[in-house]
Amino acid sequence: MIRLTRREKLLALALAIFAGGCLLFAFAIKPALARMKTLRRVISEKRDELQKLRAGSSEYIFLRDSLDNLRTKVASQKKGFELLPFLESLIREHGLAKKVATMKQQVLQLGPSHSETIVEVRLENLTLKQLVDFLRKVESSEVLARIKSLYIKKNLTNTDLLDSVVEIHNPRLTQN
Repeated sequence: MIRLTRREKLLALALAIFAGGCLLFAFAIKPALARMKTLRRVISEKRDELQKLRAGSSEYIFLRDSLDNLRTKVASQKKGFELLPFLESLIREHGLAKKVATMKQQVLQLGPSHSETIVEVRLENLTLKQLVDFLRKVESSEVLARIKSLYIKKNLTNTDLLDSVVEIHNPRLTQN
């Protein structure tokens, strides 16, 4: 048996403690520190994702509520309402009957229970005030009719007057 001096025993003990410490650091502390660094990075990424998700959720709720309101308005619309006769009455009311070049109606089927009526009105030789008054009346009416497109140009024969093409849309529930 080998006899070790007190100094050698202390040196062997110190080397064993050092080796144990190195092993502990290599197999326990270093992986834990690396994992904590990774988790800190992931936590900040997930917070960003959560903020985006919350924003998307808020937007979804707003759009869902808007769609519900639109469905309610469409459902509450008069059952026999037709867009073309309504626009004809507005045109007569504003004295624009002689200014109408064409009026075309088209019905688009948007789904099994929804459709949209589109009326394109081509007006010629009218003043800006007449056009604005007509557009205001369409937009402020109680029916769910909205102007989706508007094209205005100067009249070729009289530059004080305008020619215009107005596209008016009216969503509706189809009868089953």
